[in-house]
Amino acid sequence: MDTTIYKERAKQFSKNAGLLQQKLGWLSFSRLVLFAVFIYLLYRATQTGAAGTIAAAVFFFAAFIIVVKWYDRLLQKTVYYKALAQYNTDEIAFLETNQSPYPNGKAYEAPHHPYSYDLDLFGEGGLYAHLNRCSTSFGQEELARLLLNPDTATIVQRQEAVKELAAMNDFRQQLYAKGSLQKNRDKELKQLMEWVRSAKTGISKPLYGLLMLLPLITISSLLYYFFVSDSNEVFRIVYSSFVLNLVIAFSFGKKIAAQLTVSSSVNKILVAYKDQLQLIEAQSFQSSLLQSDQQQLTKDAPGASRQLQKLATLFEYLESIVNLLVSILLNGLFLFHIHILYRLGTWKKRHGSHIHDWLEVLARFEALSSLGNFSFNNPGNCFPEINAQPTLSATDLGHPLIRSEKRISNDVSFQQQKFIILTGSNMSGKSTFLRTVGMNLVLARCGAPVTASRFVFYPFDVYVSMRITDSLQESESFFYAELKRLQTIVQHLGKGNNTFVILDEILRGTNSNDKRNGTIGLIRKLAGFNTFGIIATHDVVVADLIQDYPEYISNKAFESEIINDELIFDYKLKDGVCTKLSASYLMKKLGVIDQ
Repeated sequence: MDTTIYKERAKQFSKNAGLLQQKLGWLSFSRLVLFAVFIYLLYRATQTGAAGTIAAAVFFFAAFIIVVKWYDRLLQKTVYYKALAQYNTDEIAFLETNQSPYPNGKAYEAPHHPYSYDLDLFGEGGLYAHLNRCSTSFGQEELARLLLNPDTATIVQRQEAVKELAAMNDFRQQLYAKGSLQKNRDKELKQLMEWVRSAKTGISKPLYGLLMLLPLITISSLLYYFFVSDSNEVFRIVYSSFVLNLVIAFSFGKKIAAQLTVSSSVNKILVAYKDQLQLIEAQSFQSSLLQSDQQQLTKDAPGASRQLQKLATLFEYLESIVNLLVSILLNGLFLFHIHILYRLGTWKKRHGSHIHDWLEVLARFEALSSLGNFSFNNPGNCFPEINAQPTLSATDLGHPLIRSEKRISNDVSFQQQKFIILTGSNMSGKSTFLRTVGMNLVLARCGAPVTASRFVFYPFDVYVSMRITDSLQESESFFYAELKRLQTIVQHLGKGNNTFVILDEILRGTNSNDKRNGTIGLIRKLAGFNTFGIIATHDVVVADLIQDYPEYISNKAFESEIINDELIFDYKLKDGVCTKLSASYLMKKLGVIDQ
């Protein structure tokens, strides 16, 4: 893909960040000057007591606070523009080098999964790293789930959503940038979910109503003292009620402290999630899946983002208790932190159970946006056509992870014969082709575009045996591990599931005759199930099975040519059986064996 659009956006966002950085420098200096003037006027006011000096001190302090808040807002905006610039810079690097700077999902690697380990979906250079544009851990988890266990009944709806998101470049980048401002949030997210599930704050509604009478008495008596009678009796009432309020407020200290352990950690992630959800709420979507998820955020007024903002504000107010002077004034007059504690409990009761649902919506948007980005970066890809009957055919099918200028595409069809025996010499491209078929099937099941000009398929279960490893933990040899994988495939087929099977040079851990007999026996077993699939093998004798199953098996091959004493591979799929070998030629050329 042409990187021009990313270069233009990176340049513009960097310019915006630079302009704001200049303003921040000016505001930082202004903030310092205003505070210095305030300190000077405050000192003069204590010396002279002049009303004008006091008023000026108040004015400059107010101006200082305004500039501080202005500075904070501009700083957040600057960081946001830098995140957008970095996103576009990363996309340029990715498209030019094919090296992904994003998390590769190695934690989701599952050796016993039907296909993920064999197809190298996760880890360095895997499909997940190419797709992933999720800024949250739960978004990354949702993307992994789509690759591993998608709902095949909703493929069409996901395709519509991905098509729509592919055209929304601004939205996708903003969603990522807003989320990326808070990194490594798993600990805070865990604390937030534990807070949601924890016990109530312990202030019942009747008790709260009774406690709120005390601030009324305090404020009323204080106003009476100032404007009606400044007698000692009234002052004692003011003083007594003020002290009583403090005693009551600090009697709730343990409960407030319990909330504080959460507030200091989760406040920032609440704001980040709020910003992302607010962005989703503000869009006008056309696809049914995106509309449905958006409605989950907006069905209860004033919306999920506003509710998270309220929660963040309540936690922020609660944290003011650590300021002793502020705490004494607010609680002595208003029982302020008891009021906040009660409102936190009310919020949790009304909306706590919704947080998980809101974050699930965000996760789905991030995962689908990742697929949308993949579609945007690969405009030559197509969205698969789903067939109600088991089938698979593809035109110009290529490997999704190989850059277009190096990619060799092939046509393949399983419409006439359901099973392909693929022969070819070493390095001819057999394993790459198997992964090409497998990865594109995985993408198709996700609802993503595939690397082909046309792709018609049935959403098969996919089972692959390509990359078997031994296991010291399970005292299991390579050979036995492979047998267990093949047993799993056969057992799955025995349940009548429509399955596409991909096998690469099976039974490598045994002798040639045993391997041949086992391979032929397995293919006969697959023919008995009428299974769709493909097997790669060096043993051309296996291809003779076409004589027994001409309606079921087709033979395909990758060939090589020796031109000017060089071994050349064209990686083009051909009909028939491989006729040329390369191993002995390469061994002679490298001096491993004699000419």
